[in-house]
Amino acid sequence: MNRWYGIRRLYEPAFRERVLLLLLIVIAAYYVTWSVVQWVTLTPAALRFDFVNYFSGAQAAAHGTDIYADFKQSWGTQAWVVAYIYPPFFAELLAPLTPLGLVGAARIWLLAVHGAFLGSLALLLRLHPELSRAGRRLFLLAAFGFMPVYLNLKFQQVATVWLLLVTAALWAALRRRSGLAGAFIATAASLKVSPVFLIPLFARLGRWRVAVFGSAALIAVTVVTVLAAPGSWQFFTLVLPRIGLGTANWDNGSIDGLVSRVVQLSPRLLGDMTQTAARVVIVLAALIVIGLTLWQARPTGDASWTLRLSVASLMTSLLIVSSVTWQHHLVTLLLPVATAIAWITVRRPGQRYAWWLFAGYAMCWIDRRAFPLPADLQVHGAGQAALVLAGTSVKLLGLLLLWALLLQMLRRERSSALMRPARPASGAAA
Repeated sequence: MNRWYGIRRLYEPAFRERVLLLLLIVIAAYYVTWSVVQWVTLTPAALRFDFVNYFSGAQAAAHGTDIYADFKQSWGTQAWVVAYIYPPFFAELLAPLTPLGLVGAARIWLLAVHGAFLGSLALLLRLHPELSRAGRRLFLLAAFGFMPVYLNLKFQQVATVWLLLVTAALWAALRRRSGLAGAFIATAASLKVSPVFLIPLFARLGRWRVAVFGSAALIAVTVVTVLAAPGSWQFFTLVLPRIGLGTANWDNGSIDGLVSRVVQLSPRLLGDMTQTAARVVIVLAALIVIGLTLWQARPTGDASWTLRLSVASLMTSLLIVSSVTWQHHLVTLLLPVATAIAWITVRRPGQRYAWWLFAGYAMCWIDRRAFPLPADLQVHGAGQAALVLAGTSVKLLGLLLLWALLLQMLRRERSSALMRPARPASGAAA
C-alpha cells in the first residue's frame, strides 16, 4: 500500500504539511460557519437544557434571592446529581448579563465560550514551542475536529472556560508567576470543584508558593461569593456531600457512570451489599487513579516536561473519576493531547506512542449513538445489557488509554533523568 502514489507522497514532509494545511482550512471554515449559524439562530428552545438554569441563578443573584430555587424546581429530586450544579461564583459571574434577557445573555456568553476556546488553543501552542509546523497544524486539526468542542458550544457549557483557566495556570507556573498561577487555579476551582486537585499536585512538585497562593485565593473567592449570593450555602450542605453520587445516564463516561449502570442493570448483583459495594468501588477507583497520578508526578530532571505532563495526566484522571463526565467535558483533553504531541515530537519514542495517542483521541471523539444501542433506552436481556455497557464505556476506555500514555511519558522522563550523567561541579573536574 505504501507504494501507491497518494500514500507514497505522504512520506514527503512538504507534501504532508500541505495536506495538513488544506484539511485545517476546511475544518476551520466549517467551525466558523457552524458557529455563526448557531449564534444567529439562537432561540430560547436551544437554551432549555442548562443555560436557562444558569440564567435563572444569575437573575436570583442579581436580585438577592435563592440562586438554586429555579434549578431545584426544574430538576426536582434529581437536582443535585444530573445537571452541572453551578457554584455561587458562576451565578455572580453571569449576573451582569441578566438585563439583556435570556437570548441576549446567551449570545454574549456564547461569544465568551468561543473566546475561551480560541484563547486556549493560542496559549497551548505557546506552552509547547517544541511542536513543529506540521505538529501545530495536526493539533489544530484535532482541536477543530473534536466532537466535544461542538457539543460544548451547542449547549453553552463552561468546559472551554475551565480549559483556558487551567492552561493559563500552567503557563503562569512555567514562568514562575506563582501568584498568578494560584489565582487562575482558584478561579477554575470556583467554576468546577475538580481543578482544586491542582493544589496538591503543585505541592507534590515542590511548587509550594503556587499551592499556598491558590488555596488563599480560593478561600477568598468563596467567602466573597457566599456572602454576595443568598442560598449559596446549599452548595456546601447539599451539592458537595452528594458530588460523588453520579448518575447511570448512558452519556456519563466516568467510572462512576459505569458502576452506576452496572448497579441499575443488576440491582441484586451482590444481594443487599450491591449499593454498598458500588460506593466502595467508586471511592477506591478515585483514590487509586488520583493517588497514582500524584505519586507519579514527582520532580525530575526536566522540570518543564514534568510539570506539563503532570498537569495533563491529572486533568485526564479527573475526567475518569468525576461523578459525571459528559462528552462536552472532554474539551479539556486538548491540553493533554497538545502535551502528548509535543512530547512525541521531541522524544521520538516510537510509532506505538503516536498510535496509542490516536486510539485514545478517537475513542473520546466517538459518541455512544454510533453503536446499535436500544433507541428507547430500555434494556431487554443480558445481550443488550452487555452491549449497553460496552457502547457507553468507549469514552472511558479512551480516557484510560490517554491517562496510561501520559503516565508512561512521565516514567520515561524520570528514567531519562536517572540515566543522564550529572554535571560535574565547577572546578571539580581534573
